[in-house]
Amino acid sequence: MGRGDTIRRMPLWLKFFSGGAVLFLLFLLFVPVAEFSDPYSTVIEGKGGKLLGAHIADDGQWRFPAPDSIPAAFENALLTFEDRHFYAHPGVNPVSLFNAFRANINAGEVVRGGSTITMQVVRLSRKGKPRTYGEKLIEIVLAFRLELAKSKREILTMYVAHAPFGGNVVGLEAASWRYFRRPPHELSVAENAMLAVLPNAPAAIHPSRNRNSLQQKRNRLLAAEMNREFISEENFLMALEEPLPLSPEPLPNLTEVLSGRLSVVFPGQKVQTMIDPNLQYEVNSILSRNLQSLEANEIHNLAAVIMDVSTGGIIAYAGNICTPQPEHSPHVDMVVAARSTGSILKPFLYCAMLDDGRLLPDMLVADVPANFSGYTPKNYSETYLGALPAWQALSRSLNVPAVGMLSDYGVGRFYNLMEKAGISTFTYPASHYGLSLILGGAEASLMEISALYCNMARQLNGDSRSWQRIAPEVMPVNSTYDSPFSKAAIYCTFDAMKRVNRPGAEAGWEHFAGSGKIAWKTGTSFGFRDAWAVGVTTKYVVGLWAGNADGEGRPGLTGTSAAAPVMFDLFNLLPESRDFQIPYEEMVEIPLCAQSGHQISRFCTDTIWRMVPENGLKTTACPYHKIIHLDFDTLYRVNSACYPVSDMVAVSWFELPPVQSYYYRRNHAEYHAMPPWRSGCNSDEEKKPLSFVYPPDNREIYLPKRLDGTNSRLILEAAHQNTEETIYWYLDDQYLGATNLFHTMECYPEKGEHRITILDGSGNSEMVNIKIHHRRKRNYN
Repeated sequence: MGRGDTIRRMPLWLKFFSGGAVLFLLFLLFVPVAEFSDPYSTVIEGKGGKLLGAHIADDGQWRFPAPDSIPAAFENALLTFEDRHFYAHPGVNPVSLFNAFRANINAGEVVRGGSTITMQVVRLSRKGKPRTYGEKLIEIVLAFRLELAKSKREILTMYVAHAPFGGNVVGLEAASWRYFRRPPHELSVAENAMLAVLPNAPAAIHPSRNRNSLQQKRNRLLAAEMNREFISEENFLMALEEPLPLSPEPLPNLTEVLSGRLSVVFPGQKVQTMIDPNLQYEVNSILSRNLQSLEANEIHNLAAVIMDVSTGGIIAYAGNICTPQPEHSPHVDMVVAARSTGSILKPFLYCAMLDDGRLLPDMLVADVPANFSGYTPKNYSETYLGALPAWQALSRSLNVPAVGMLSDYGVGRFYNLMEKAGISTFTYPASHYGLSLILGGAEASLMEISALYCNMARQLNGDSRSWQRIAPEVMPVNSTYDSPFSKAAIYCTFDAMKRVNRPGAEAGWEHFAGSGKIAWKTGTSFGFRDAWAVGVTTKYVVGLWAGNADGEGRPGLTGTSAAAPVMFDLFNLLPESRDFQIPYEEMVEIPLCAQSGHQISRFCTDTIWRMVPENGLKTTACPYHKIIHLDFDTLYRVNSACYPVSDMVAVSWFELPPVQSYYYRRNHAEYHAMPPWRSGCNSDEEKKPLSFVYPPDNREIYLPKRLDGTNSRLILEAAHQNTEETIYWYLDDQYLGATNLFHTMECYPEKGEHRITILDGSGNSEMVNIKIHHRRKRNYN
């Protein structure tokens, strides 16, 4: 028997039914599928999916993006209350519809809806259509269409994301946080039951309205769940005792500034971060407490990040802790704002110099007044040490040695290296910044500076040589470039940063001397506008910025006094870290001159052995030790032209250049100038023992004219190898006076070109030419 015979034998009613079903299915294919175009809140989640903060949707509703999963406890409660046959019907339950129709006829009004979950999804998508029989018919048709287009799980998720829970709370996740301050998967049996009954009539029954009715509905649902064996009798009895919440709670707001920024970058999305909510709360508390004392000095803004070195992820993010007044820019994210770096880039230059074979940690670097093609940096303390080991120059954060290193390394090279390392905020070419680049002439963000230190620590730990960057959602992303530094140079840099010393005007550093395994650096921008402190251990990086968002400077706003104490408070929240391990595979042990820190020369007398980066072998031998010949009593220098060779005593002598020597001997009692020449033994080959410290030769100097019309003074300074020598001063042909021990002289030159000459008692002389310009002071009173 063929298919045609089978069809001919079918009853007529069945033929009509089958044809009608086919036509209905074809009709449904042309019916639009119910969809939602509602805007969502931007949701920021931290570690473990915990809510950090959220930004309300554009329509004023707290509506979170659809969840990835629905907790089984809530699903059981919801389907028990709303639609027990959800997984069996095709979108419409005829029995429920008939029962609802009969109940409504008997009551004379609408008392039951008979809608399935699928039909409710359709109704929610149609935005408040009237509850009429005609509308119900449309919902039935659209429910069938939705079931054809979506899976049961997708339909249930649509309901869970868009069901109303009272007020402006929409969706399960928003309701769970607003009513119970917990994610849905942490809710109790009673809490799930309460949320399951709320969407049925959220305007009439609510925790703050008709509480008794709500509690009765919840308890009836709990009894039904027990009857269906979803919960035990014991859990049922315990759930009955749980009170209802009083009213919706505010959402967590641990990362207010970050949430606001991400709501612009990722509107209506759920952003997953690695931020630890508990740590974030403690960080916010510490910053708020410290801000109270800083505000006494009108410092109104603090920002901080804490990074996990092993992952490169940010585990705490305080974008801007301040009082909420508009003038303090409370919504500006200071973690990503570009600010003047102060000294915070110095460790990267030190590290680069080590890698380049231009520097050793113990090598002496010059710290004297200097002029670099018109740029005259000064140390914070406005004092000079003459020369000191490079690691001390970094730990003391001295400006003049840093500028000297940058001049040696090259501004363009360092600029390119910083961009390669991850600094993206340089808005001008290297030539615009010049040597000021190392002293805060350029700007960087706390985010990128902290990420640089984190990458260095990760590399030193052996985690990866491939560096990471921080994506806009504050998650680490692998970069396409390798580290610009060696592990050996990083280790030596961190070692110097662990021995921080801030004497004089930056007093207070000694309070952190017990920081032990923390390598840290501070920075202060010109005009006291920005205070930085960044610390790094094997496990964590803590970055801290203090200042005013509007750029107003304040006296005392320094890295050491304003930022470092807060940074160490944050470190106290973290577990102690082990120390960094020496990367022996990239280092060599070599003998160094104990006095100069250079590789030893044949004239060096005292030797020390140090582990240094392999490229340290490229550095020069000690240039400061030389062999000199003294008389038999070792009181005078002699040569073969004036003294018997057989009576000469050869001595290795450590001698710095005159200006360095002038400052160095003030702090080193063991340093001795060379003995004078014996009468008749002067050598024309010897360098002159005296030199100018200031001004340099061929310098144009601008001096303000006083209000009374008189000239301002010019302070001259010179140095002599012999501390007991007298220097005689001349301006043009006019004698100014003589100096002993400390060689400074003041004069009042007229406008124009002048010649300054100095002489010592042995006839040595030096001369510089200068040009004076006068500017009249303005009276601002």
